[in-house]
Amino acid sequence: MGARLLHANKDLSCMEQFKKIVTAAIAATIAWFVLEQTDVSSLTKAITYGIIGVISPEVITGIVRIGEKFARNPDKFIKK
Repeated sequence: MGARLLHANKDLSCMEQFKKIVTAAIAATIAWFVLEQTDVSSLTKAITYGIIGVISPEVITGIVRIGEKFARNPDKFIKK
């Protein structure tokens, strides 16, 4: 995530960058707990952790936005 932020052309504040890095670290740690005892190669696990770390800030942001939209108008999401 750090390398991705350094390469990006966006102007993010230090706090926003810190939040993204912490989010990626938390998601990768959760993935580590899930995959720790699985019987797959270490390379596959490392690639999985990397991918999760890179995409997790956007995924979590999307989930939060969906939650906020639901909170504003739950009837739109619940079909009667």
